[in-house]
Formats: sequence, structure tokens, C-alpha cells
Amino acid sequence: MLLGYTGKIAWVDLTQGSIDIQELSEGIAKKYIGGKGLGAHLLYKHLKPGTDPLGPDNIMIFVTGPLTGTNFPAVSRSGLITKSPQTGTFLDSYSGGFFGTQLKWAGFDAIAIKGKAREPSYLLVEEGEIQIKKAEHLWGLTTSETEKQLREKVSSKKGERMSIAAIGPAGENLVKFANIINEKRAHGRGGAGAVMGSKNLKAVIVRGNLKPHIDDEAGFKKIIQRCRRQIAEHPMTKKGGAFPKYGTTMTIDLTQETGTLPSQNWQENTFEEKEKISGDALLNYVTRPRACFACPIGCSRDSKASVNDKEYMTEGPDYETMYALGPNCGICDPAVIIAADHLCDDYGMDTISCGVTIGFAMECFEKGLISKTETDGMDLSFTNGTVLLELIHKIAKCEGVGALLAQGSKRMSKKVAGSKDFAIHIKGLELPGYDPRGMKGQGLSYALSDRGGCHVRGNTLRTELMGLPEPIDRYGYEGKADMVRKLQLSYATCDCIIACLFGSFAITPKDYVQAISAVTGWTITEGDLQTVAERAWNLTRLFNAREGFTRQDDTLPERLFTQGSTKGPSKGEVMDRASFDKMLDEYYDLVGWDKATGIPGEEKLKELEIEK
Repeated sequence: MLLGYTGKIAWVDLTQGSIDIQELSEGIAKKYIGGKGLGAHLLYKHLKPGTDPLGPDNIMIFVTGPLTGTNFPAVSRSGLITKSPQTGTFLDSYSGGFFGTQLKWAGFDAIAIKGKAREPSYLLVEEGEIQIKKAEHLWGLTTSETEKQLREKVSSKKGERMSIAAIGPAGENLVKFANIINEKRAHGRGGAGAVMGSKNLKAVIVRGNLKPHIDDEAGFKKIIQRCRRQIAEHPMTKKGGAFPKYGTTMTIDLTQETGTLPSQNWQENTFEEKEKISGDALLNYVTRPRACFACPIGCSRDSKASVNDKEYMTEGPDYETMYALGPNCGICDPAVIIAADHLCDDYGMDTISCGVTIGFAMECFEKGLISKTETDGMDLSFTNGTVLLELIHKIAKCEGVGALLAQGSKRMSKKVAGSKDFAIHIKGLELPGYDPRGMKGQGLSYALSDRGGCHVRGNTLRTELMGLPEPIDRYGYEGKADMVRKLQLSYATCDCIIACLFGSFAITPKDYVQAISAVTGWTITEGDLQTVAERAWNLTRLFNAREGFTRQDDTLPERLFTQGSTKGPSKGEVMDRASFDKMLDEYYDLVGWDKATGIPGEEKLKELEIEK
């Protein structure tokens, strides 16, 4: 028996209507652990190069980790691995809530889905079995209505435990940044919802009671108790601490103070109306706290607001949603941002890409590159909250100008003459809310992210903005390559375990190693876990290289090299191109990648036991 795991990977072929359950070997489990590592291994091995992300041959993989389904704190997340229709790169996306736990309890470490169903369908996964069910009656429904109807249909008793991952109309209409929603949590970035929609797959239901077997129950219980104490004592995670009180919305104060809060499509990096949307301001809209399975932190909150006499409720909004749908679009009304978040979740769209693409369209409009003729008569000026909400409807339905915005900022910039230099994306994925003109290491992290512009592949907020573990010159370039390398491995470690980044404020690598050892019966070290993370990071790089990505794609939006903000702490700062290239060279040397191509070298691949 493979302890801590179910030992099963299900392969679902929607074209054939078949399910093939295969064994997860101990060797593969040890080599890749789970999450990002296991998902990258399966995708690299089974997906042919050049596969159309929205074609039936693309594979999407729901995956868990070795601690998923246990009572260990802050590890209940699930992973979704596929080839992104937005970027063409490797895509891994992680969602909180209960889906990961229920997937493990349903009897599977991973479910890989390929093909295309002849008609709208959903999967019912329970007690080690999978059924493909008809879903014509669900097609066209929002994510919340889909979940409601499926719970009513499938539940045998009130309050029965299950988790449902569903797409909304945006996924059905193949919006490039459509996402997958479970319990108002999101597999958010890169367009996984469009992949699901392209397969005529409306939802996946998981439920069961097949809890994982643990090697050392008594020892594992002691580790859990210790980690819960650490969470209860850490200033970021303890009761009344930053995360339980604010979630991530307190970040807006830090980015404003440091001149790293992008506003008006990154023309500036401070926001004059920040106080109206601060963490404290958002508390006025909170109705209750929320937490993932077995998590004592409870970093999320339900919020409610009214706009034009219509009530909206959402889980959040988090900092990234606040930035993208707020300052980036010139919006300072929390109620409008909450409404926009609600709509994005219900339609099933990534809030970062949606907000940044709308901000890009607003700048195009103000610069006269598009007019009311192209915008269905709407005034797309910054600060227009009414239009923001209307655009979300149009994007999800691909109606009018919404069909253009539904392609994302990169594709849109190719159709709007003169706009390419201020389209804020990397490899097609719009940037999150940390401006690297005020934190130079973040720029390198963005450029090297394996899924495009992303803040959770090595965010330098703690090091460059908070000065942890020690103060660092955030405007400098020296030492940033090694800093980013270490952060990437730290984040990749969490993603292989599928551990929450917020939990890792209080839980140490040593804790994770001891927990995995107690569950599996293996003897592993922190060095072993770091090797797994490095293996996963290099494997996703190989995947992208196989898809045609090179060093030339490891860059930033042109605006960040040439245009500084006009006010605030980072006024006038840009990313110096020569210094950026030097950081890239230093990084490639450190990780063993070819300087000219950015492809991992043979020596590195041999060291990590990776076969091309």
C-alpha cells in the first residue's frame, strides 16, 4: 500500500466515454511528490508537442499531494495542470476550499481528462469510481447556479459532503482567461476554464470517505499539533493577525507606500483614492470569515455590496482582484469592485486578466486608438464603474467589443494599432499587482515564470518590500538572480506538496518533511524536497522549450523598460534593460540553463534525472 496516497490515477477519455484507472507507483510518487511535480510529469510524458490547447487532444489534470485529505493545516488545495490556451505554456493553477480533500477521499491522487464529449457532460467521482453524466440542462448556467443544481440532484441527504468544480458561460464560450470555480474558489489563471469548456465538460463532482492511510499516526498527530501552535503564534496567521483579519487586502497599504501599486493600466504605481479601498475600508463589507478544510487561518471573507439597487455577494475580494478591477481601471468604489468580483466568479473568469485587459482597453480608448464605434457606444474612460460591469457581461458572453477583450490583452494589442507597448502581459498572461519598476527582483521573477506573468512563482514581496529576513535594496539589481532562484524553489516546493503559501509563513520546510515522512513512512530530507521542486521547475521549463519558448520570451512589457511613473516613491523608475539582461545571465548560470536559449543543460537534466 502506498501510504498517504490512494495509489490511483484515473484517465478519462471523453471522446470514447471510457475510464482507465492506473496505478501510481511508489517510484513516481517519491520522485515528483504530487501537485506541480506529478502534474508536470504526466503532462510532459503524455501530451504531444504543438497540441492545440482548445483541441480534444489537450489534457487537463486535477491533482493532489501527499498531505491532502489529512488534518495537517493549510494543505487542502487542489492543483489543475494543462496546456494554457492563453499563453501556450505549461499551466498549473491551485484552488483552495474542499475539492482537493474530497478528490483524495473519492479515491484518486489525480484525474487526467482528455478528448471531447459529444454533448455537455459532467463527471461524478465517488468511492473509487467515475461516471460520465449528461449536462445539457446545466449548459449556459453560471458557476453558482450549476453548483446549486448539482447539489440538489446528487445529494441524498441535506448537508452531504461533496465538492464541485464548474465552469460558467465564459468557459463555454472559450474566453481565453476563463477559470474553474469550486466553493467560490478558483483555478484562476491561464484559461483552464476554456480547456474544460472545449471538452464539453461543465463540472466535476468529487465525494467519498476513502481517507488516506498514515504510517505513523501518533507521530503525525504531534506534528500537526506543533504546526497549529506555530500558526496560532505567528503575527500573520494567529487569531486577529493580518491574514485572518484582512486576507490579502492589507497588501494595498504596502504597495501604495512603496510605489508598487499599478494604476490606470500601469501608467502610475500609486493610487490617490487608495484609502477608499484599503483593507480597513473593505471590512465594512465583510459578512463572515471563511476557511479551507482543516485550516485554522481562515484568510478569506464573504463580502456583500449593493450597486444600482442590486445586491452582490462574493468571497473576497482579495488584493489581486482589488488591484486589477480597482486602481488598474481607476475604480475606487469598493461596492463596484465587489460586484465585478461577483460577476467574474459567476461567469467563471480570472479577475486579474479580466481587470488588466479592461484597463488596457480603457487606455486604448483614452488614447483614441479605439472609439465608441468599436466599443458598442460605451465610454471606456478610466473611473467608469458602470462600464466596467457592463464589459464583464460582454466579455463572458463574447458579445460586441467583449469578443475582442475575451482574447486577452496580448491578442487584443495585435488588433489595435499602436497599443503593443502598453499591453501589460508576459507570454500572454496579464501581470498581477506588484510593479517591478519599484522592486527589480520581481521583474526577473515575472519574466521567468513558467506560466507567464505571475506573482506566485517566486514573489519578492517579503524580501524586497518587507525586508525579510533582512532589508534589501529593492531598486538594486545585485544578488537578485540568486534571490529569485531560491524563492522559485520555495514556491515550487509548496506547489508539489500543494501547500498554501500563507501556511508557510508559520510552517517550516522541516515541518513539511517530517509530516510527509510520518504519513508515507519514507525517510526524506529538506534537500530531497528541494530536489523535487527543482526537478519540477526544470521539467516545466522543458515543456515550454518544447513548445517553442526561448530566452527571448523571458522579458517584460515595454512600458516597464521605457516609462516611469510621474509621482510617488518610485517616481521615474524603470527597469534598466542592460541590468535586466545581466540578471538573466546570472540566473541562467546559477540554474544550469543555456544563456543563449534558456533551455536546461544536459548536465542539469542528468543531475535531476530528467529524460527529454
